[in-house]
Amino acid sequence: MPRLLHLLTAGLALASSLAVPAARAADPVLLVTSPVALQAAEKSGAGFGRWFDVPMAASGIATNQALARAPAWQSIANPLKGSLAALQRRDPQAGVGIARYPHRIFDARWLASPDAFFELVGVANRMDRRPFQPGACGETRLVYRLAYRSAAMQSRLPMTVAVELRGDAPDADGSCASAARRWQPPQASMKDEALGHWLVSADGPLAPPRLAQARIAQVTTNLQSVRWPSAVRPDLGGHAEYLLRAFRWNAGTQRFDAGPLENTPDVAKLKADAPLRKALLQWLQQPDTLRALDSATVRIPDRFLATESVSVAPRGLERLANRPFEQLFAPGDWQPVPGSRTLQSPQAVLRRLDDLSCAGCHQSRAVAGFHLLGLDRRGASRTFTTGNALALPHSPHLQDELARRERYVKAAMTTPVPDPFRPLAAPDDESAAPEKATVGASCEPTRITASADPWRDRAQKLPRTAATTCEGADSVCEKTSVGFPGGMCSGACDPKDPNGTCGGIAILSDFNQCLAAKQPFGDCLSKHTRPGNLRSCSAQKPCREDYICAQAEGQPEGRGACIPPYFLFQMRVDGHS
Repeated sequence: MPRLLHLLTAGLALASSLAVPAARAADPVLLVTSPVALQAAEKSGAGFGRWFDVPMAASGIATNQALARAPAWQSIANPLKGSLAALQRRDPQAGVGIARYPHRIFDARWLASPDAFFELVGVANRMDRRPFQPGACGETRLVYRLAYRSAAMQSRLPMTVAVELRGDAPDADGSCASAARRWQPPQASMKDEALGHWLVSADGPLAPPRLAQARIAQVTTNLQSVRWPSAVRPDLGGHAEYLLRAFRWNAGTQRFDAGPLENTPDVAKLKADAPLRKALLQWLQQPDTLRALDSATVRIPDRFLATESVSVAPRGLERLANRPFEQLFAPGDWQPVPGSRTLQSPQAVLRRLDDLSCAGCHQSRAVAGFHLLGLDRRGASRTFTTGNALALPHSPHLQDELARRERYVKAAMTTPVPDPFRPLAAPDDESAAPEKATVGASCEPTRITASADPWRDRAQKLPRTAATTCEGADSVCEKTSVGFPGGMCSGACDPKDPNGTCGGIAILSDFNQCLAAKQPFGDCLSKHTRPGNLRSCSAQKPCREDYICAQAEGQPEGRGACIPPYFLFQMRVDGHS
């Protein structure tokens, strides 16, 4: 199989499973996820420690123990610890560990552990963010993920930190053609390590001046704050919450200050302050605002915004907690906007607003609350473990987004101001034909009764129909109550099934007891799984909502099998030690 760069370029969607011809040298890079390329960039100056003035090893890695001594990192870690402590005070059933607590929270000790570190898992060209960065050609984003290596085990953890950097200033003619060309690699067939070195070279998009503290627009964090297993929430197949925060660099104090979350309203404050809520509604109803809303370039003033948000899974936008604007406004507050692309009804206006909020975005065709988690590659990833590896580094939404970003960057080379329009992350497609109940399909229809308090959400079972009855005499419906949201059609491994692949299904009770006893993850996996037919997946064939594309034995790189995300050890906060 020809080498795959895991370099997304204009004209090339990320498809880690396919052997594709090399991109043309003239095609700008959109996304880099190759572990080899990213580790080379870390060694050459793009390591996580640089943002907090922490010395790094030759590998470009700084331990979290070293980070914890840095005031700049403390200014981020301490607010996160405060949010987790507040969650534990509010929920007496929440705590660290499997054995004692039914609601398992993120162990804040990882943020200062000598075994833990943040590794670079993605570099993203976000020139399309120009409308949000006045005076700059969009953004560059470096995404880091929390991981650890100890004597007992190694894994990544469900936490990312994104450093968002302002791009170069526009050219004299107001265009961003020079910035677009900056993302063009010098050769069409650069090896991954060479690509990483080029990124941070004097001619690359991550040249030292472009990694200066003054370039930081903000740092955003996303972590799984708590997970309830399916035994606790059998109607939903489990419940997880993701804490979202943003921090801005303060050059005067050399610290990060908590900042507002883009286009994410402070629901509690606005509900308690009727005049403020009215002011937000009036601002949003202005014609200029509605035009910006339609194109996805609206920038809601800071005074209306939250500094902390929580997204919840599973069931995405069916959960009211992921739709903050629907909590604040009724459809009757809005009118259709003639000539718009996304605001054709009052309900569509609310849908667009929620789509642009942090919670709404992170639960729209996401991977359990994330859009970029990094590539797991045997022999290259620092924490690769068989049975605990993603087949794809990104979400279905990001996969589709790349085509839009490609058009924008290519247009920036010839057009002063390209069209920044972004469609909905998860469009409502009522005309779509019902999915056949083949392997991987939903087989337990339910209706969500949603509340602003996600702990009170309930899933009511609906009668099973022909469309939700699994096809095949030997098929079975894996139940929501044991961790398969919406149920999942499966059965015995069938090598003749064109839609399936043989994979391991955890026997949850035994598997969790094994982890609670602090046994090595690999031992628990080998002893407490059973084979089953799972839906095969790739970048072009994504899993359905609330499922993740995991590596499966015998599948080539970039292809895998769909399983619930929390069956993958790296996607859950509990069981790590």
